[in-house]
Amino acid sequence: MKKFLVLLLALMLVFAFAACGNEPAADEETAPEESGEVSGDAIQIGAVLPLTGSSTGEYLKAAMEVAEDIINNSHDLDWDLAKNEGILGGQPIELVFADHQASADLATTEAAKLLDQGVVAITGAYNSGCSASVATQALEYGIPMVCGSSSSASLTDGTTYAFKSIFNRVAANDEQESQEFFAYLQYLNDTYDAGIKKVAIAWINNSYGIHANEMFEKYAAEYGFEEVASVSYESTATSFDTEAAQIKESGADAVFQASYIGDLTLFAQAYSSLEYNPVAIVCYCGGFQDASFANVATDLGVDTYAGGQACTAQLSDKLPIFAYINDLYKAKTGQDIDGPALEEFASVIIAAQAIDAAGSTDSAAVNEALKANEFEAPYLITQKVHFDENGQNDIMPAVVTQLIAGKYEVVYPIDEYTTSDPVLNK
Repeated sequence: MKKFLVLLLALMLVFAFAACGNEPAADEETAPEESGEVSGDAIQIGAVLPLTGSSTGEYLKAAMEVAEDIINNSHDLDWDLAKNEGILGGQPIELVFADHQASADLATTEAAKLLDQGVVAITGAYNSGCSASVATQALEYGIPMVCGSSSSASLTDGTTYAFKSIFNRVAANDEQESQEFFAYLQYLNDTYDAGIKKVAIAWINNSYGIHANEMFEKYAAEYGFEEVASVSYESTATSFDTEAAQIKESGADAVFQASYIGDLTLFAQAYSSLEYNPVAIVCYCGGFQDASFANVATDLGVDTYAGGQACTAQLSDKLPIFAYINDLYKAKTGQDIDGPALEEFASVIIAAQAIDAAGSTDSAAVNEALKANEFEAPYLITQKVHFDENGQNDIMPAVVTQLIAGKYEVVYPIDEYTTSDPVLNK
């Protein structure tokens, strides 16, 4: 008992100095037991995001808060999780946020603070390198991590990192996206006589970009395309005229981009100033999915940009639960939910579903539940999420969308969710 009281006092001091979340109850009767059984207090789930330096983190945070609302309150939807209040028989969840400022080192520190505070699961962290840092800490504590939108294939390749026992990713990784993108280019050639033969890639020199480039190079020849340029750039760069000129001079018919919103905006402006109009510009997750990029493309008067998306507002008529979530998100942010935001929404939902399936907040039980269950996801076109042994969602959760007249239209694959034919520069 003495050891328990000392531990409890230490946790209270962490809460006081971290200024994160609510203070835990101070008496033995309401404090969580070591067995993992929860009390009547809120179940705390951590979220590590880039909340400083750009608007992206705030949009992701807003999506997670919508998930918290869906879980904690009753909503008139054909979805049990949304109808019920709370999990484990009615307990609410509480999200506890931390800011990694796009720094992997800071992500390590902030994740450790949340884990010391006693969160029962952790989510985030958008930037792939930061997600790896958070997962490394989660592994040390044995706490489950549900990663929403990070795309680096290395996170779930089963060899690069040793944290697959606790790590689970919702988003398509850059290997899955690369295969889908090249299949899409083949479709454009076969169906629209697009004439795409030469391909190039521009990529940011970090974990996200490095692995996107590796997957691009791995699959280009396999799908019958000639790689003519691979252009990297530093995150500190403020102009991409030189890089854009290299891409243009390569003669690429289609360009792949692994860029965040600021970088992609500058590249788009540089391509436009050079009057470079390839048949297609295909973007990995990141900048293209940021809803503000629709305004950039519209202002430039181009319909060239396409990329992977977990969602688009154009699917609202086909997915009523997604439409409901999008309305809640739009009320908070003033814009439609984008792919990364929906994937971070999903990370919180799935963490809660796993805790409920485990019947406890015990970390071992929740980790087992994450790998053993297929999770209902009526807000995605796939309607479900399932993690393989390495923690990758193996039910491909993305479609190819194209920005046409400022709207993210689904152009591939051709099925009941397609909303438009593609528009090509020829």
